[in-house]
Amino acid sequence: MNEKTRVLLVDDHTILRTGLKMFFNSQEDMVVIGEAVSGEDALEKVQLHQPDVVILDISMPGMNGIEAIARIKQLTPDVGILMLTMHEAEEYLQQAMQAGASGYVLKKAADSELLQAVRAVARKEIFLHPTLASMLIQSIFQPETRESSKKSSNLTGRETEVLKLVALGHTNKEISEKLNVSIKTVETHKARVMEKTGCERRSELVRYAMQEGYI
Repeated sequence: MNEKTRVLLVDDHTILRTGLKMFFNSQEDMVVIGEAVSGEDALEKVQLHQPDVVILDISMPGMNGIEAIARIKQLTPDVGILMLTMHEAEEYLQQAMQAGASGYVLKKAADSELLQAVRAVARKEIFLHPTLASMLIQSIFQPETRESSKKSSNLTGRETEVLKLVALGHTNKEISEKLNVSIKTVETHKARVMEKTGCERRSELVRYAMQEGYI
């Protein structure tokens, strides 16, 4: 009998982790060997349990999923990382894959797709739903539409910090805690960044930060 795929669950929602644990443990070829509630916690659990696959969310307190991917791959290059998230924006998908994820699945996906993804990642393969794969390909080959640069945007040091944190998926509250400023101050800096860069939505800020090399 083949060994079971050892899975580490990383999500700050207890109910979701409990449901996923029951689901994966009901499979003949999988076993959940640990759980983590944040990126920092995941780093410790990865070293402790040596999983085959880490299932990771993007939005978590403290170190988010995108940051955690790179850190985990530094510690254990052979581990497979599968993102399980509600974020559908192509910018997050692109960031995750560039950071070292092997798969990206939406939380609204069918159970069968999630199982396919875990098994593919365990085999050292890439797994993307066809719609997400198409989105990623389009984003890679999409022509540059904004004639801007770091120099022309003229962002201050604090505005640059806010831009980076927004692009990495942090909420206003998380940014305020990281920078030790009020949420209102964060909102003010973000508004100035959007004005200077010509971005109107958060997803555009993420794309801008990636295109201009801020992340």
